[in-house]
Amino acid sequence: MISPEPLASFFARGPDKRSLRLLLAAPHRLFFCFGMIGLTCSSLWWLAHLLGRHFGVVLPMALPPSWMHAWMMSNGFLPFFMFGFLFTAGPKWLHVDPPPAPALLVPGLLALAGFLLALTGAQLHAAAVAAGALLMAAGWLPLLVRFGGLIRASRFPDRLHARLALIFFALGLLAQPVFAMSVFGLSANGVHSAAMLSIWCFLVPMYVTVAHRLFPFFIGNALPGLRVWNPPWLLAALLGIVLAHGLLPLGSVLISGPIFDTLRLAVDAGGAALLFLLVWRWGIVPAFSNRLLAMIHIGMLWLGIALALYAWNLAAQMLGIGRSVLGLAPLHALTMGFFGTLVFGMVTRVTAGHGGRPLAVDDRDWLLFGVLQASVVVRLLAELWTAQTLGLTALSVALWCAAFLPWALRKTLIYLAPRPDGLDG
Repeated sequence: MISPEPLASFFARGPDKRSLRLLLAAPHRLFFCFGMIGLTCSSLWWLAHLLGRHFGVVLPMALPPSWMHAWMMSNGFLPFFMFGFLFTAGPKWLHVDPPPAPALLVPGLLALAGFLLALTGAQLHAAAVAAGALLMAAGWLPLLVRFGGLIRASRFPDRLHARLALIFFALGLLAQPVFAMSVFGLSANGVHSAAMLSIWCFLVPMYVTVAHRLFPFFIGNALPGLRVWNPPWLLAALLGIVLAHGLLPLGSVLISGPIFDTLRLAVDAGGAALLFLLVWRWGIVPAFSNRLLAMIHIGMLWLGIALALYAWNLAAQMLGIGRSVLGLAPLHALTMGFFGTLVFGMVTRVTAGHGGRPLAVDDRDWLLFGVLQASVVVRLLAELWTAQTLGLTALSVALWCAAFLPWALRKTLIYLAPRPDGLDG
């Protein structure tokens, strides 16, 4: 096995004030920085393709750009943020010591190298994309083994959320060889299956699990007068809804008939109603007195909106009302709205809380957050105003970049700097 010491010594070079060595001061610094790299590359790559298409310039590609877009926006940066979070909050959940960041460096770099290989290889050959996905999975595997070791070492009675996180991340790992084989064989159905496995069996249940574990705690601290609604069945209901949404289409393929579409409609509509109720009971109105709290409420609201749009889409199809079908609007409400909003909010909170800074959102980040919300709305509008779909989609991604890239730069500079309170971490 490759020893991390030579790489760690490379990261140790730098000035006293801002240095790469500080990425190894805490796991969240390392993985959040890698996540910012993945987010920046994925966003700019897709913007370049959309602008090229808008102006009639076709960029060279070895496979359909939409395949890479789907893979990158679900696997290219979100898992890095998740690893940073799991190795920061996870040990606290389990009441164990966190692993040192240098021990996580090599697999983290393998995963980042796999992503970059796939991104650059997409212009050259499908085999390079497949190799990149497999290399990324090779980086994930030892990280998941390490997190599993924390769970085994824990003697804390409540390890449910950590175990669920490990299971869902393992399903995300499984999606990578599925994607690699599908890309190598140029199988559109396989690429779509890998994307749905990543989204509905990995990312959405991971988000829901973490939200159920942490958001009542955040809300209770910020709004002490509010009694946080968290019945014992809530986690099972939320996970059942999102997993059923992802798995029920398989049933409709295997067994024909309207029963599966009806069941899917009930799941999506019921899930949307539960999410709207949850956001209301968690105090979305008083949450706007605290910007960090407002961000996570808006993120959860986007999940409810996405499920409602999925229900509307399915109902329109069942009734034969083609003009009412919303196209990819539900998917982008989920990915840009739910995923993007909660990444912005949670990473902002962890960066402040574990960086010796106030748990607050300044005016610049609040403005960027507003631009992010505008990007989601414009992307949904692009599905409704079909005559302007391409231009509005490009505008949406430009707004996404305008929101996330300055935010990513601001946060990365924090990861490269010492804590202002002089403490380690």
